[in-house]
Amino acid sequence: MTKTLYLVRHGQTYFNYYHKVQGRCDSPLTEMGIHQVEMARDYFQKHDVHFDKAFSSTQERACDTLEIITDHKMPYKRLKDLREQCYGIFEGQDEFLLPWNYNNPNVDPTMEKDEDVVGRMHRAITQILKGVNDGETALVVGHGDILAKYVRDVADPNFAGFANASIVKLSVDGKNVHLDTYVRPAESLKQI
Repeated sequence: MTKTLYLVRHGQTYFNYYHKVQGRCDSPLTEMGIHQVEMARDYFQKHDVHFDKAFSSTQERACDTLEIITDHKMPYKRLKDLREQCYGIFEGQDEFLLPWNYNNPNVDPTMEKDEDVVGRMHRAITQILKGVNDGETALVVGHGDILAKYVRDVADPNFAGFANASIVKLSVDGKNVHLDTYVRPAESLKQI
């Protein structure tokens, strides 16, 4: 039997708007971010998607996103392993300072290694799947980098990544993970 996971990235935050590095740092959703998440909620309602279980990163931007999607009516479990990658000394700095923007493969030792991030995400998904019965659907709200790294690792190495409030539907059949769809319900919004 198959279990279904909907992975959702949080809506736009103030750090996103100002192009600041936001890993373990937290920043609240902007008005645009709230509207993006409302459009994701509307997408789920329009497509009659019902969640049996819900999980979120412990970070405010993800919890707020989940609560908007579920109209504050669904209990959920917060998991530390769903937190975004730690960017060390780059946290809160301008995004243009990140070394890979200059084709520099060197990663600062204060940054969490990609393989550790993927390992955390695997632990989180393993824990989530243990709590989801066959035939059930779970909502998992997290962050762009950690979610994308996971999707690339288990389903599609060419996956481009998550826009704010975008959605990936995964079908999990035993150890097989399939990427079913990627949608951006808020794609039509004029970005500010």
